[in-house]
Amino acid sequence: MMLRGALATGLSAAVATAGVAALAVTAGPVGGLRGAPGDLALAAATGCASEPDPTTYTPTPTPTSSPTASASPTAGPTASASPAKATSAPTATTEPEPTTAPEPVTSVEMVQANIKSGTVLKKFKADLRKVFRTCPDFVTFNEVPMRQPQYLAPTGYDIFRTPGQYTGANPVVWRTDRWVPEARGTTMISNKQGYGKGQHVMWGVRYANWVTLRSIDGKQTVSVVAVHIAPKSARTTKLLGPSIQRLGALVGQLSGSGPVLVGGDFNRHYKSSEYPRALLDAARLNAVYDLSGRYEPTGDHHGATIDYVMVRPAEAFSVLSQRTRELNSDHDAVVVELSLPEQTVGEPVISFSAGTTVNDPASVSQRGRSTVIRSIQGVVKAVPAGEELRVRTSSLDVRRVAAKLLAAARRGVTVKVVTGTTDSTTPERWLTKQLAEVPGSYVRHRPDAFEPGQTSSVLLASRAGITPWTSLSLDRGLSRTMVSQRTVLRLETKKKAYKKQVRAFEADAAPPSAEPTEPTGEPTAEPTGDAPGAEETAAP
Repeated sequence: MMLRGALATGLSAAVATAGVAALAVTAGPVGGLRGAPGDLALAAATGCASEPDPTTYTPTPTPTSSPTASASPTAGPTASASPAKATSAPTATTEPEPTTAPEPVTSVEMVQANIKSGTVLKKFKADLRKVFRTCPDFVTFNEVPMRQPQYLAPTGYDIFRTPGQYTGANPVVWRTDRWVPEARGTTMISNKQGYGKGQHVMWGVRYANWVTLRSIDGKQTVSVVAVHIAPKSARTTKLLGPSIQRLGALVGQLSGSGPVLVGGDFNRHYKSSEYPRALLDAARLNAVYDLSGRYEPTGDHHGATIDYVMVRPAEAFSVLSQRTRELNSDHDAVVVELSLPEQTVGEPVISFSAGTTVNDPASVSQRGRSTVIRSIQGVVKAVPAGEELRVRTSSLDVRRVAAKLLAAARRGVTVKVVTGTTDSTTPERWLTKQLAEVPGSYVRHRPDAFEPGQTSSVLLASRAGITPWTSLSLDRGLSRTMVSQRTVLRLETKKKAYKKQVRAFEADAAPPSAEPTEPTGEPTAEPTGDAPGAEETAAP
């Protein structure tokens, strides 16, 4: 609360790291109004500081390679910016401030804002000033696929969404002075193609964007999801159940990192018989209205409450304040302040959701760079004994992935690996030797199965947790370039696609008429260098 009060008089412009090219639209350090002096850009663009005083805080003029030592702005006065007023006499204000640890995050403010598509720019900007007025930690937007990121994420904020009319409609925005992104992705919620009478967009096509964030002090990890459930119509009436189930699968997957917050327009009144309470309960998602015991209308919808902030698990949060904020849009903004544990913990992951996950090779966070590797490890770890795990990759050159595959084989998973390398990598040679001792599991080298110069990987799990037919694909081998270069991992859970890929795998894995001898000279111990499970370090 004290930090938010300080920010109400001027937010330091913490600069975000470079975003993901092509897939992610990242606002970075751009301000809503470039003409504003110094770090007053945020105040001018959003109203976050209603009466700013530029001498009461120290701006951050350039990007830094690592988070600043303190998450709070300098409270004391700064030296005059005018050289003419400088004097040679020393003053108390020139004493350096002692370095302090980042202020712990004890509460977060989240704003859910559906800003009606087609709102004129003047009213849209006015709505944004209200959204950012109290410097929220997180903002989830709806209906803004064509809005420019510098408006949606002004100075001091960053944004993620996958560009597109449907994939980009629901971005997630967060404060960069308090949170560092570790993972991000986009998940299909419903995909009913076609237009209803008089419609100019496909109401049945919906995507959720999500970001996993770690606090600057490293003690808390939360995921934030922005979603917009299809409204009720003749074409979309049967989409509610499957949409909530897909959202629940996504939240269950993200909960492995820590608590999850969901913001969105669900298009169903909180107290109506259509509110999907049973499905939300199954997903362990609770609206903050459940926690606070009260609700209010959220816009111009005949007094209905259709905009929500939801959390999982409920026991990790308590509602400190809850209110709506009138907008020019036909929706009010929902503004919620929630307590947050001093240290968060994740849940065992038992389900996986179709969608994309993308790394950020320019992230200051090692975990942000290794997002894709950690996602692969999470799926491999969740495959239960008695199931099958097939891996087809142009190259296996990540020690910790090889170690996870061996661990799966030793707990009873049948692990089959086909690689396209002519000269085996060290992890491949090690895994070949280890799997030779596990009946049914193997590593086979089939360079002829890959086009020259082709780099790709497919992982096929007959079951991961409670999710059957889990398929992962990426356009590079299982190498350390998954850390140093932009990488997109796509996860599918369709049975037909899974079966087709299994048939292709078995054709590649089939031994030729004369089975070649597996490479010799394998090491008798684990690969040298980083131990399996240690963090990979890749050259930028």
